[in-house]
Amino acid sequence: MSESSVGPTEPVLRLEERVRRSAQRFPERDALRIGPLSLTYAELMRTADAWAAELRESGGAEPVGRIAVLSGRTLTGYVGVLAALCAGSAVYPLAPELPAGRLEELLTEHRPDVLIVDEAGVQALKALPSDLALPPLFGPELEASDIEQLSARPRAVGRAGADAGAGAGEITYVLFTSGSTGRPKGVPITHANMDVFLDRIAERYGFDERDVFTQTFDLTFDLAFFDLFVTWSCGGALVYLPPAAFAHLPDFVSAEGITVWFSVPSAIAAVRRFGGLLPGSLPTLRWSLFCGEALTCAYAEEWQAAAGNSRLENVYGPTELTIACSAHQWSELSLESAVNGIVPIGHLFKGLDHILLDDSGQRAEDEGELCVTGAQMFAGYLDPGDDEGRFVDWDGRRWYRTGDLVRVSGAEAGFLFLGRTDQQVKIRGYRIELSATEYQLRALPSVNDAVVLALGEGTARRLVAFCAGPTGQGSATGLSAALREVLAPYQIPQEYVFLDRLPVNARGKTDRKALAAGYGAPAGAGRG
Repeated sequence: MSESSVGPTEPVLRLEERVRRSAQRFPERDALRIGPLSLTYAELMRTADAWAAELRESGGAEPVGRIAVLSGRTLTGYVGVLAALCAGSAVYPLAPELPAGRLEELLTEHRPDVLIVDEAGVQALKALPSDLALPPLFGPELEASDIEQLSARPRAVGRAGADAGAGAGEITYVLFTSGSTGRPKGVPITHANMDVFLDRIAERYGFDERDVFTQTFDLTFDLAFFDLFVTWSCGGALVYLPPAAFAHLPDFVSAEGITVWFSVPSAIAAVRRFGGLLPGSLPTLRWSLFCGEALTCAYAEEWQAAAGNSRLENVYGPTELTIACSAHQWSELSLESAVNGIVPIGHLFKGLDHILLDDSGQRAEDEGELCVTGAQMFAGYLDPGDDEGRFVDWDGRRWYRTGDLVRVSGAEAGFLFLGRTDQQVKIRGYRIELSATEYQLRALPSVNDAVVLALGEGTARRLVAFCAGPTGQGSATGLSAALREVLAPYQIPQEYVFLDRLPVNARGKTDRKALAAGYGAPAGAGRG
């Protein structure tokens, strides 16, 4: 049996114990900075332990198996995640920005034993039905009246239920998918999953106590757990990056002494828009990491020129494989390997194996859907019914189906990203790869970024291109004429929508769902 099929044989080091070790080694070093507020490791650990004691008391006589954190990127959110772990609980981060109906659904179906809230979390709870039973609330940074008002509502009774797991401490956190196809899926990640992942990251990057990391992700995004626990495992400092900082990023990075940047690739567009990517403008960075969506070569080149002292990596992985499972370091050779202008996603981390599946679900050799197994793979969704179609059994092992199409390349590039299985569409009998059309659009001088969607049903189904350019407008006729030089006729969009910039979702990714939902007869639309 291979290493990847049995999981770690060494004792699992729990997340909170990694932080505790850093606190013992570097008690007076900064662990967290939020604007003018800073906590040393000694202060962070002392606060988390004190909160953990109160959280255990809040749960009553029985062990607290599940603690939800309804918070933004605030002191309550950051310390709350760690405190929940110190209490021996599984953490369920929830976004205060969730629609009230979705939040009610999550609190009802996955009811926590205790709910940690900041000010935004309190406001979100006030928008819920007044007869909704709430768990005990914990808000150490809030006025007592806020908690008292909400605590006067009906109290949820009974314990949390089986999805916290037998021995709830085995699960470290549970994240919920966006629910784009219906009910959100709960993804439980264990301490064992994270133990392996953090060891792989430590081996690859060699971070240490001198490093200063950005924190750009909401706590409901698994990449935030990279920020928190990669930083706090090595003794580095974690710095909250406010949205306003993108307008003057070089100054912010310099003032804070940032050495490790981590964000979604769409953040590059925001920095670029404010003129923050001049060559050499980010000299303090030694690592520049991007994850969460496809990274274009054009963006990688521009960022690398600004952060010339850093090594830039495209990091890849779905939540179900514990944050990230592969990486590719950018170099001049990356351009030669890239498909459709997308940076390769590299090689799988040690201990992970892969197979590729073709359209018929049979094993392929060089190109197909990437399926991965190993110690970082989660065991399955909270609701076993959600597992259907997401796993495949092959050679006596269970593999997670990523939904991503890749091609195997040479030793340096590793996997080449071809697109999502759900972005391969068929219109009037032609199979179309949307990323290929997007790539050719981005290559045109008047287009900075582009998304192509297949919209409509039946004979009305068509390609619609959403383009962002330097002037915010463009010529549909001109773009179609240029595309005819490089694409087959069936790959050319029938309609174009010109925008100042492409929208992003709460996680900072390009928001394809918003583009599709908002499409109708927008100003600036044109036909090619």
